[in-house]
Amino acid sequence: MTHESALPLPPDKIRVGKAWQFGRYVQPFEAPDFGNPLTTRFRLKEWHYSSFATEDWFFAVGLVQLGYVANAFAYLVDRRRPTLPPRQFEALSPLGNALTFAPSSVAGTTRWERRNARVEFEWMAPEWRVKLDVPFDKVALRGELRLSSCEALALLHPLAKDRPAYTHKAAGMKATGVLDLGDQRLDFREAYGTLDWTRSLANRETRWKWASLAGRNHAGDTVGLNLSAEVYDDASGDSRENGFWLNGKVTPLSGVTFEVPRDPGVNDWRIVSRNTPDGARPEVDLTFEPFGARQQNLDLRVVRSDFIQPFGVFRGQVLGHDVSNVFGVVEDHLAVW
Repeated sequence: MTHESALPLPPDKIRVGKAWQFGRYVQPFEAPDFGNPLTTRFRLKEWHYSSFATEDWFFAVGLVQLGYVANAFAYLVDRRRPTLPPRQFEALSPLGNALTFAPSSVAGTTRWERRNARVEFEWMAPEWRVKLDVPFDKVALRGELRLSSCEALALLHPLAKDRPAYTHKAAGMKATGVLDLGDQRLDFREAYGTLDWTRSLANRETRWKWASLAGRNHAGDTVGLNLSAEVYDDASGDSRENGFWLNGKVTPLSGVTFEVPRDPGVNDWRIVSRNTPDGARPEVDLTFEPFGARQQNLDLRVVRSDFIQPFGVFRGQVLGHDVSNVFGVVEDHLAVW
């Protein structure tokens, strides 16, 4: 049986005249142009994030351009000892001078370069190549990871008048590579990954909740998930960027509710579909068990970021497919930017 996507192909351009081509698409835009960079310099927010999961390791890396400041981060979780604090790298660049951002998720290179740290996301069809050389405490983390493309959930969404947002999400992608942490070699040759590439004329104050996973379930299927709330919601309150990937094919999902515990880095989260008819099985019915968390409380006056991103395992089902024990993250975030 051939797979027929529930999402359409994108139009050639993100905007026709003054009309933004809002909607969800199964492929990314090749040129998501938001206009004159001189007029959007401090309003435009961009980031490229990917995660990589194996049976032994979870690794996440991101580059974030906020105009006033840019941020690079990476962290590594030993899944065999997940309650240990993650190994981390994080750096800031005033006015974003260390960061060069690609024109799209499927063109060019996004690069962070400082004297002691280099991170690079390069699109080389049909994959992304992630190259790193960063300090992790007193040792260097170096290597290259590759992430194979799959169907996208590409969303162009109106946040407010004259405030469009574009995001390319994908999850459950096959990945491979190796990282060297000092003298220790980390094997990522059989990994599963996620992608979040975003360009947004974001609201000054933005809140969101988010969940992401990638791996293989007990049935042997490759699964991926992207869920959010409060940022790309439609008029009914359902997020437009929710999607489930099964063996590389995406199915859009309706809205979900996040039940965030008082201690979100320790206690279980619940994520359940909104507005499920009586007697019906919800599209999404998940419990998330955190093993630890990455946190940030950054206040630079013009930019503020308060978030917690627990990492751990999910239990439950999505569209009837078991995703129990698949590793991933959840997040509760407030940004003033």
